Amino acid sequence: MQIRVKIHKVYENKGAMKAVASVTVDEAFVIHGVKLIETANGRFAAMPREVRKDKDGNEVHRDVCHPVSSSARKELEDALFEAFDEAVAQKAE
Repeated sequence: MQIRVKIHKVYENKGAMKAVASVTVDEAFVIHGVKLIETANGRFAAMPREVRKDKDGNEVHRDVCHPVSSSARKELEDALFEAFDEAVAQKAE
């Protein structure tokens, strides 16, 4: 799987959210609005999500799209955080 990442915004002093990115997979599919999160428990990518109300009126959060396997998630997150680390390094120069 070929993954291309574009970091749109890097957040400093914004808590756990570190950046927002777009991901292009195999030059055929684009995911906008992927959030890069870093907590004491580690780093992960939060996929875009929608908020709806269930039949009882409670808010339900659901990912719009997501990797199907853990290996695909790892590959996606590795590419995202590599691009993020490069963006932070360039910003520091």
